[in-house]
Amino acid sequence: MVSTKGSITPTGMSNPDKEVILTPGAIEKAELQDEPPIFSSTFQEAFFIFIIGLSQLFSIGGVSIAAYPMQQIGTALGTTSNGQMSWFLSSYALCGGVFVLVTGRLGDHFGHKYIFLFGWIWMAIWSVVCGFSHNVKLFDISRGLMGIGNGALVPNSFALLARAFPPMSMKKNIAFAFLGFCAPSGFIFGGLIGGAFGEKVTWRWGFWFWAIGCLFLTAASFLTIPHRIGSAIPGLSLRNFDYIGSLLGISGLILFSFAWSQASVVGWQEPYIYALLIVSIFLLVGFVFSQSYVSSPVLPNSLWSRPGFTPVIVSMVFGWMSFAIFLYYTTVYILTIHKAQPLTAVAQMVPLVIGGFFATMSVGLFIGKTPAQYIFGVSMFSFFIGNLLMSFVNYSNVYWAFIFPACLFVVGGPDLSFASSGIIISNSVLPEEQGVAGSFVSTVVQYSLSLGLGIAATVESHVNEGGENPILGYRGAFWLGIGFAAVGFFIVIFFVRDHRFDSKPEEDSVPDDISGAASQ
Repeated sequence: MVSTKGSITPTGMSNPDKEVILTPGAIEKAELQDEPPIFSSTFQEAFFIFIIGLSQLFSIGGVSIAAYPMQQIGTALGTTSNGQMSWFLSSYALCGGVFVLVTGRLGDHFGHKYIFLFGWIWMAIWSVVCGFSHNVKLFDISRGLMGIGNGALVPNSFALLARAFPPMSMKKNIAFAFLGFCAPSGFIFGGLIGGAFGEKVTWRWGFWFWAIGCLFLTAASFLTIPHRIGSAIPGLSLRNFDYIGSLLGISGLILFSFAWSQASVVGWQEPYIYALLIVSIFLLVGFVFSQSYVSSPVLPNSLWSRPGFTPVIVSMVFGWMSFAIFLYYTTVYILTIHKAQPLTAVAQMVPLVIGGFFATMSVGLFIGKTPAQYIFGVSMFSFFIGNLLMSFVNYSNVYWAFIFPACLFVVGGPDLSFASSGIIISNSVLPEEQGVAGSFVSTVVQYSLSLGLGIAATVESHVNEGGENPILGYRGAFWLGIGFAAVGFFIVIFFVRDHRFDSKPEEDSVPDDISGAASQ
């Protein structure tokens, strides 16, 4: 409670002889009324949401731009191995995921707007290099470095939205719902670009075109994003930056995912695979301990004590690993078993956009009235249904029998999980934790894509009878996706709760009239 001289009378006149006691909520409300609007017009506000959504479109599209023309890329670079070609996707997602936390914290230091701009420029540069690559190693490295640009875009887009709109506002709900819609749409968008150039011209032009788009969005972002919400957070110093934690976290996550992905290529009999896996675990344990001993941790351990944070994160890991398996192996199945051309494969997965539109609309309608754990649970069930349908795809060559409904239903997973988890977490963590929480959610999404592909490729290589039965290998991957989604679903059912609808003490409520909070 804050005491101050003067009271506000019903006529709005101040009485200086009386003492007023205002609740924190009333003070915050009064301050918000005095602040100038963030956006100069409704058009700028809408265009801001659109630009932030495009960052998610390009983020996921950066995966699929190499997915649909993967056979043309593999042929040009001298490989046909599924394990090798999965690196075309997972290297991008891996580096994007592990650098998200660091770039999110750098956004706190240098301004989220400017790290966001850096992400566009960096992705453009390495997209150009990808197009000029003439061997697998250079292409994989370039894809990984391209993913760092993605890692700079995603957490800062989350932070920009969180800073632009107040908690529980309708605009914030709509913005996050649109961000979720752009994820599956991005997979189709990137696939359309990569598939069209790969089939009609050359896959290399797909990456060069991608670079042109990134540069265009750099200019649009610079002009659209207000400096007020994109500026650095006051009081931070690079001397306090968590260099040790960043190094331990990045190294541990990269080695852990690399061990799983590389095992599908060389086999688990190689000693260095086990060695890297063990070293990565030690590095990650060291990272967790380090976060308790630095002044500005890259991932504060206090986050894990926030209501619902841990189960949301764990369920997101399993759900998005399941989604990665669905996307990659559905694409591979269409390209290899059905012998479809890249653009045909893209067209067959267009239901991702159709289903995504309806999922986004449902989020906008229900997220403000329905506890988010129900929406979150539906998202995990969507992941489950998509992989389950695809596990039976070999029983019919008819597209409408399994592939169409699988794509239509699975898209509820990313759309609903991204929106609902974002709402739960952003409304449960402290204001100063918004940026790092958003960064970590983005890390989970990106890293889970890479880790899921690595584990699935290992399963596939062990059940496809030495490559003689590819369908059995694909089914093994889909069943793994089913298991991941089921685990995520049960975690949501038993442990995730949306505290927006909890009853609040009367003293914490914000009065409609400031005079109602005054006492003499």
